[in-house]
Amino acid sequence: MAGIGLQELIRLAKIRKTLMMPVAFLIIAARIHSNYGECNQSENYHVEQFGRHVLSKLPNDTILFTSGDLSTNTFRYLTIAENVRPDVDVLDLSFIGSRWYIPMLAHHMSTVKFPGIGYSPEAPWNSRLYNLEQFLDHNLPKRPVFVCLKPRSVDMVSLRKYKVVPFSFCSQFLPNGAIDPLMYGKQIPTPDLDTYLPPRTELFGDQTWENVLIHEYWDAVVKPGRWLWDAGENTRNIEKKKQLYLAAYEYLFRTKEQITTKINEGSLSPQSWNHTSYFSKYLGVQCRQLWVHTTGRSMVPGSQGAKYNECQRKHFTDYVESAAPLT
Repeated sequence: MAGIGLQELIRLAKIRKTLMMPVAFLIIAARIHSNYGECNQSENYHVEQFGRHVLSKLPNDTILFTSGDLSTNTFRYLTIAENVRPDVDVLDLSFIGSRWYIPMLAHHMSTVKFPGIGYSPEAPWNSRLYNLEQFLDHNLPKRPVFVCLKPRSVDMVSLRKYKVVPFSFCSQFLPNGAIDPLMYGKQIPTPDLDTYLPPRTELFGDQTWENVLIHEYWDAVVKPGRWLWDAGENTRNIEKKKQLYLAAYEYLFRTKEQITTKINEGSLSPQSWNHTSYFSKYLGVQCRQLWVHTTGRSMVPGSQGAKYNECQRKHFTDYVESAAPLT
């Protein structure tokens, strides 16, 4: 079609045949010049750097579940082609239910135990198929098992004996009771923003892998705070519930302060606030929960209730004023 269009343009412009080729080359050169900056990705190592950073944090001999092109292709390329962390076995949850996938993997991953002929998230216990919990039963005692980036909710339905705990950009499968949420809240560090920072938001379009990476990055940064909040929601002990809400608030507040410093230093793009504004939302939610369990149950003096009320007002105001589209 482009050739027909060029031929018609030359005919209408009454350009001599001897000039047709130079004109065609000029048009092509102009298109290359105008789009070269966007198409030239020879210095773009963002996805590779992200993959290397994630793999560097995993324990030895990890089994790593992935889902989606970004995590699967990145980690498989690095472990197989670049020989980065070859001790890590990468399994794609999107394909693991396919009959051809397991025989192919079993040939290369001799120490991974597949307890059946195929995977199904809701496989019954007496079938020849297996679900995620059965896979963990056969592998977790011997090897650590993680999932990056977001675990698929459909795969989590079988979990009864295990929980998913945030770990850097990934999540770790652990037996119930293996970790105390309060101890986790006291020990969890803020994100290591000095080691890895996401690409600058303004440089990449919505359909790029870099944009997916940016969203996954901020989701991973806020994930420990959400996990502590969920632990508080699922705890019946009122005092422990309040302590978990407070731990979630303190983590999110420290992290937001660290991100603000990076933005002011110029290390993070100012557009990062389009992603980090939902820190304000979660901080407001934590203050709301603390306020409810302070004033509603008379757990601490009234002045504390006033403090948490002012806290939620401030953070919700910050969130509304940021007009962030994220939820």
